[in-house]
Amino acid sequence: MQPQYKSNSEIKFLARMQTGQYLGILIGTILLKFIISFLAVDLVSALIPTNTTIGFVFNYIFVFIVQVIVSVLNVGAAFVFLKSACNMPSAIKDLFCGFQQDIVKILKIGAVIAVIESICMIPLEIASVQYLNVINSIPLFAGSGGTDLRALLAGSTVDSYELLESYSILYNAMMKFYLIMFVCAVISLILTLPFFPAFYMILDFPNWSATTILKKSFEVMSGNKLRLFLLYVSFLPALVLSIFTCCITLIWVLPYMNMALTNFYLDIMSVRNKTITSPIV
Repeated sequence: MQPQYKSNSEIKFLARMQTGQYLGILIGTILLKFIISFLAVDLVSALIPTNTTIGFVFNYIFVFIVQVIVSVLNVGAAFVFLKSACNMPSAIKDLFCGFQQDIVKILKIGAVIAVIESICMIPLEIASVQYLNVINSIPLFAGSGGTDLRALLAGSTVDSYELLESYSILYNAMMKFYLIMFVCAVISLILTLPFFPAFYMILDFPNWSATTILKKSFEVMSGNKLRLFLLYVSFLPALVLSIFTCCITLIWVLPYMNMALTNFYLDIMSVRNKTITSPIV
C-alpha cells in the first residue's frame, strides 16, 4: 500500500503537543539565535552607515555575509527541533552543533538560499530608501520641519489642509512600502521552498555534498511545495495577531511553527525514505 502524507492539521496537532512539552528549550533556541543575528546585523549597521551609496552597498554586502554565517545556527536550530520532535533531550549548546559539521558545506548551502532571498528583497531595499525620502520631503515630519510638529504637539495651530495632506502622503507611502514588503516576502518564500529540507539533510546525511543536498531537496520537495506553502499560510493569522499583542504571542507561535515545519520534514522523509538512495559523493 502506498504510504500517505500526514495532513497539515495532523502535523500541527502533533507540533502543539511537542511544543508544549519542550517549550523552554525551543524558546531559548529561537531567542538566542535571534539575539546573535540581530547583534551581528546591528554591528554591521553601526560600523557601515548607509547615508551614502558606497556605504549602502557595503552594508548590503556585509549583511549578506552575516546572513550566510547565520546558516550555521540554522543547522543547530534544526538539530534542537529534530531532537524535540523525536522526544530526545536537547540543550542550548546544540544550537552551535553546526560548527562541528562541515562548515564550508553549510556556508555553500546558506549562500545559495541567501542569494535568492537577497535578490527578492532588492525591491524592498529600494522602497525603504524611497519611503525615507518621502518622509523627509514632508515638512511636518522632516528634520528641518521638526518645529512644526513640536508646535502641533504643544497645542499651536497648524493648517488643517497641510496636516491632512501630510498624513495622506505618509499613509500612501507606508501602504506602498508594506505592500512591496509583503510581495517580496511571498516571492522569497516561494522561491526558497525547494530548499526547505536542506538544513535538516545536513544533519541526516552528513556524507552528502552541498550539491547533492540541494539536488535531493528539490527531489524531496517535488509535489510537496504547495503543502508546505499552505502550512506557512496557516500560521499567518497567529503572526498577524502577534502585532496586536506587542509580539508576546510569538513566544508560543514561533516554536510552534518551527516544530510544525520539523514534523513536515520528518513526514515527507518517512514517506519517501524508500525512494531516496545514498548517492556516490
